[in-house]
Amino acid sequence: MQTKAHLLLAGCVLATLVIILGPHVSQGHAQEVHAAAQALVGERGDAGWQLSLRLGGETGAIPEVAVGHRVVLRMRRAAGGYTPWERARIVLDRLAHAARRGMDPKSIVPDLAGEEAVVRAGELLLVTADRDTARANSLSPPELALTWANNLRTSLGAPALSREEAYRAMSRGRTLTARASWYGPRFHGRRTANGEIFDQNIYTAAHRTLPFGTLVLVTNPATGRSVVVRINDRGPYIRGRSIDLSRAAARAIGMEQAGVADVELAILSR
Repeated sequence: MQTKAHLLLAGCVLATLVIILGPHVSQGHAQEVHAAAQALVGERGDAGWQLSLRLGGETGAIPEVAVGHRVVLRMRRAAGGYTPWERARIVLDRLAHAARRGMDPKSIVPDLAGEEAVVRAGELLLVTADRDTARANSLSPPELALTWANNLRTSLGAPALSREEAYRAMSRGRTLTARASWYGPRFHGRRTANGEIFDQNIYTAAHRTLPFGTLVLVTNPATGRSVVVRINDRGPYIRGRSIDLSRAAARAIGMEQAGVADVELAILSR
C-alpha cells in the first residue's frame, strides 16, 4: 500500500474537487452546503489542482470557481439557457476533466470559436466569455477570456500571457497596416450607424466595410500599446484613413494627442 501511494505521489497529479452547493441566499449571504469531495488522479507528475465552486463576490450570491484559495472566475450572467450557477458548475466539471487528462496549465489560453471568445485547455473548451458577462465586468469578451485564462494559468503555476501575445494568437496572423484617426466630443451622444448611442469613453471604432460587432485588435507600433475595439459605426470618410477610433481607444494606444497614426489591425471576430 505504501509503495503504491508513493508511486501515485511521485508519478501522478492529485486533483481534489470540492463542490460546495449554495442554491439559496438569505439576506444577501450565501448558504453554503458541502455536497461532495472527489479525488481525481491525473496522468502527469505536476502539482495538484484543488478546485471548488461556491457563492461569493460582493453580494455573496455570485457563483465563483476557485483554484486553491484563489477565485479564478465569477459567473455573473446566465447564457445559453443556463443559470450562472449551472454555467459555473459546467466550468468546474471541465476543469476536473482537464485535471484527469493531465493537461499542462500552459495549454490554457484565450481563443475564438466563431464569434465567441472562449478559454481552452488545449482542444478542450473550458468556458465562453459571453458579451453579457463581459459587459458586467466592464471588459470586452476577448479581454474577459484573457483575464480568466491568466487567472487559471497563474493559479496553477503557469506564467500569465501578455495581452499582445494572446490577442495576436487569437487573430491567427490576420493583420494589416492601416491609418487610424479618432473621433469623440462632437459625436458623443449621437447615434452610430448601427443604431447605438456613441460613447467616446468606451472601446469602439468606425470602419467602412467590417460588419458591426466585429472585434479588432489595434496596435500602435510607435508605443507598443494595443486595444480591442468593437465596430459599431461607419467611416472614416477622409481619404487615406481606414479606421476611426473612439477617444478612449485612441488614448489607450497613445495616439490621442497626435490625432492620427499608422497602426496594425488584427481581426479577432466577424
